[in-house]
Amino acid sequence: MAGLILDSDALLALMNINDVHHKSIIKRLFQSGEGFSISVVTYSEALVHSYETGKEDLMVERIGSLASNIFDVTASIAQRAAQLRAASKIKLPDALIAATAIEKGLTLLTFDEKLAKRVPGAELLST
Repeated sequence: MAGLILDSDALLALMNINDVHHKSIIKRLFQSGEGFSISVVTYSEALVHSYETGKEDLMVERIGSLASNIFDVTASIAQRAAQLRAASKIKLPDALIAATAIEKGLTLLTFDEKLAKRVPGAELLST
C-alpha cells in the first residue's frame, strides 16, 4: 500500500509531545518521508478534548497544517465499515477509519493491537 493514514490514537500521539507514543509516531513518519492523511472520524475524535478546553482553533490549525488529506465518509466507505464491523466486531469509529484506509489504498498506522490484527494492511506501531 502506498501512503499513510493515522487512526485517532496515532494522531493524538503525534499532537501531544507528552504522549507515551509521541516519539514512536514521529520516528515512523520520519522514516517514511511522506505525509499522512486522516479520516473525518479521526479528525472529529482528535478535536473533542480541544473543544472541552477551549483550544479548538489551535488544534484545527495544527491538524490542517500536518494532514495531507481529511477524507469524508462516503457511502462506499460506510458499507465497507459495516462489513468490517460485522466480521470483526470492531467499534464503528474504528471500522470507519479502517474502511477509509482500505478504500483509499493507504496503510493504517495504529497503536491499537486489536485493530491492527483485524484490519488488512494495518501497521501496529510500538512504543
